[in-house]
Amino acid sequence: MQVKYTTSDGTVVTVRCRSHSLTNGRIKRTKHYTATTIDWLAVYDATTDRCYYVPAAELAGGRYELTLRLKPAKNNQRLRIRYASDYVDPELRQVVMGMEPAGFEPATSSVQGKRSPN
Repeated sequence: MQVKYTTSDGTVVTVRCRSHSLTNGRIKRTKHYTATTIDWLAVYDATTDRCYYVPAAELAGGRYELTLRLKPAKNNQRLRIRYASDYVDPELRQVVMGMEPAGFEPATSSVQGKRSPN
């Protein structure tokens, strides 16, 4: 899983689907995230104070960025829009996409029983 931080404009959350490797403060290489390199992309938006979870399958072979809409488009476009509200709960995305996110495992009763009382 990759984690990103962003600040939206209140209408759209822009998600950068890449990282840069730096040498002496200069970009040496840009790495685009793909379904073969990560499982999930978690994006924290400071404006909404929420985390959004994007399955790597939506990154295809490597996107530069994608957008999650917080409000409907002014031109009433509905096709090919990702609404941020659809990306809030990773467990819901798991059911919808039929995917299991790496690193997210519900605690079993045997694990819960071993927790300390504090």
